[in-house]
Amino acid sequence: MAEAVVGGNIRYPSLQSIADLFRVSINDSFAGATNTPGEGLVMTNSNPDLLTFMGSSIRDMYSDLRNVGDPALLLDNYLLLGIPPLAEIDPTVQVCLSYAGYFNGYIWSNLWTLPISCQTVERLWERWSTTAPGGIFVPMEPAPFGLPPIQQTARMGQWEMRQNAIWMPGAMLQVDLRIRCRITFPQVLDPANVDFDTAYVPILSCENAVEAGMRKKYAARFAPELKADAKQDYEDSLFKLKLEVNRQMQNTEYQRIEYGDEATEGFGIWSQL
Repeated sequence: MAEAVVGGNIRYPSLQSIADLFRVSINDSFAGATNTPGEGLVMTNSNPDLLTFMGSSIRDMYSDLRNVGDPALLLDNYLLLGIPPLAEIDPTVQVCLSYAGYFNGYIWSNLWTLPISCQTVERLWERWSTTAPGGIFVPMEPAPFGLPPIQQTARMGQWEMRQNAIWMPGAMLQVDLRIRCRITFPQVLDPANVDFDTAYVPILSCENAVEAGMRKKYAARFAPELKADAKQDYEDSLFKLKLEVNRQMQNTEYQRIEYGDEATEGFGIWSQL
């Protein structure tokens, strides 16, 4: 027997399934104005408060799952092709890649942007744009103490994240960038445009956590005496999601990070006793 497709995706919970669960929890699952069972009388799909609670709860859940390294929130191999070269060598210039566009040290262009869902950049790679198809990307080095005021070369070489943007020295040749980052939930839930049946939250089995988070926010506004119970329900549901992430990570072997001279080699650490 084939499974029914719910919410446009057979594996992820739809906004409709989350909204229905929320209405049951707050005793608002009656037939609404259209006489549709479970539509609700107060927290209907057209009530902007419903989507406000839902969006806030989803973002809370994403933040909690990012903190335990959930691989479901990883975006990799995001490519930006043809980043233009600098016109001249200038150690005072730094280039910037942000959500608004690319800054070449003098002007902005919206042809290259960070992915809108990007929350934290983990790694960067680069290659020359003239590289033949299949050309290898080479890792760029993070600059933990800030970008040095160096003369630009054929590659970007280094990067740092500040002011919610990637900053780099710039390059004298056109390059392609490859980004690996952790994501957030970017969707702006608009009651006038969202389709509850086809919009979904791409986290497996997350409906209980999202609903409990919504109920916690709802209780804070309408029934403060129930907030503690809703908070506990959210933490219990989230614990199960986190536990699955931890169990998955335990299947991977890790090595201890080197320390001492080997760990600091290349960072230029100097101290005066």
